[in-house]
Amino acid sequence: MKKNYGSGCGKGHSSGKCPAMPACDTAKSHDHFCEVSGAVSRGTEVEAVIAQVPIQALTESDIHLPDYATDIKLIRKNIFLTQCEAIPFRPETGSTTNIVKVFIEGYIHKNIQYVEDSNGYVKDYMVNVPFKCFTRVTLPVAIPVPALSSKNSDAREIRELAKDGMGADRCTFGSNTFENLNEPIRCKLVRWNLSEANFLANFDKWGRFNRFTEKDDINLVIRLTQTQFNQVATLLPEEE
Repeated sequence: MKKNYGSGCGKGHSSGKCPAMPACDTAKSHDHFCEVSGAVSRGTEVEAVIAQVPIQALTESDIHLPDYATDIKLIRKNIFLTQCEAIPFRPETGSTTNIVKVFIEGYIHKNIQYVEDSNGYVKDYMVNVPFKCFTRVTLPVAIPVPALSSKNSDAREIRELAKDGMGADRCTFGSNTFENLNEPIRCKLVRWNLSEANFLANFDKWGRFNRFTEKDDINLVIRLTQTQFNQVATLLPEEE
């Protein structure tokens, strides 16, 4: 059996992290002083647990052993998540929501130990069983709806009247763009429980098999957290 020890296929970016932007030119700019442009607030920043969610996923897989077997002695299992994303639901009105959509992807790593005959060595075979699911979660406490951004200069243009008063000046223009940086919702796998059923198949004339179907009942507990800023009210001078 051919084994792949590489981290990718030799194409693209496979580290799993968002890569940096490609290098670009730097424009000449002029430095100016900056100043505070609004009220200064204070508060606390906390890592809040917004929900701990039990999630069930079902998967079915066909596993082919490299040799024929008379008996499976042991199957050791571990579950790893490769993706867990929580996206807040955006209601038509209101600034908060108590609903998020959770997308989960991962695999069950199985170490299968089996024997070929009534005597001999115990063989070892490892295989990953992928699974994927998504669900809607109602949070016990509402969270802020993610604020939108507008980064395209053609969305909120500022145009000036031409000197002849007959249209827009093509050589003078501006825009208003903005970007709100929202705190992401993070996922953590707290625990898991797996129930499986195995169905042997593809027997030879000696009653040995080299294939079986597994039906897995995967139960996960996912903890959703978010960094939140709790603003403290500032007293007016006469109230101090």
